[in-house]
Amino acid sequence: MPYSRRRMVIYLSCAAGLPLLARAPFEDRAQTLRALVVDHRRARHLGQRYVAQVPVERDAVVLARLIDAALMDDHAATVDDRAALADALDARIRAEFGAGQIVRVDGWVLARTEARLCALCV
Repeated sequence: MPYSRRRMVIYLSCAAGLPLLARAPFEDRAQTLRALVVDHRRARHLGQRYVAQVPVERDAVVLARLIDAALMDDHAATVDDRAALADALDARIRAEFGAGQIVRVDGWVLARTEARLCALCV
């Protein structure tokens, strides 16, 4: 079947919306991860300082993807069960401290995933 200009324009217009579709699940994931933070006021303060140091991680979707990727590195399922997710994050944060994957933020020493969780509260 030959491709006409009309068909190509339709395909291209549909393809333009694909990034939006890929973004939606991670916006929900960011909300789920944000709900695990207990002290949002303090997390927001540390998160603001962290994104000032690492401005490419200012976006909640980027942060959610990075946190999920870190969990996948540990072969932890990116589950939606709150308790299981909290356990997986706790294990990841401990592993990062053990591996020296830390950041210094406003006098605090945080695991990178911990800093990213704080940044989600900004």
